[in-house]
Amino acid sequence: MKKLKGIDGKLDLLWSRLVKLQAEGKCEVCGVERPLNSHHIFSRSNRSVRWDEANGVSLCVSHHTFNSKFSAHKTPTEFTYWLENEYGREFLEELRYKANQIKKWTKHEKEELLEQLEEKIKKYEK
Repeated sequence: MKKLKGIDGKLDLLWSRLVKLQAEGKCEVCGVERPLNSHHIFSRSNRSVRWDEANGVSLCVSHHTFNSKFSAHKTPTEFTYWLENEYGREFLEELRYKANQIKKWTKHEKEELLEQLEEKIKKYEK
């Protein structure tokens, strides 16, 4: 994985950790415990939801990128149907709405988000 520097890199790492913790350290498709990836439902290049934990799904490497029969990257249409079945159409529409907003993060906002993610992680790790 490409290592990112600065606050964006820290936010990426915390976001990924939180997504996996929320899924109890398992792939949300098959239940495998490792290795796991945190997948962005809407691309990580989308700044408005890049660090929104609702935009993340914990997946084993197979269901993230390698499985040609079903994975987030190799079969995106089927994966989207799975997401809708698992999370519901309303959830995906709300997330799509957020993803379509333009967000330019200030340094202060990123610092606040960093603290919020750290607090959420602490609650899961207790």
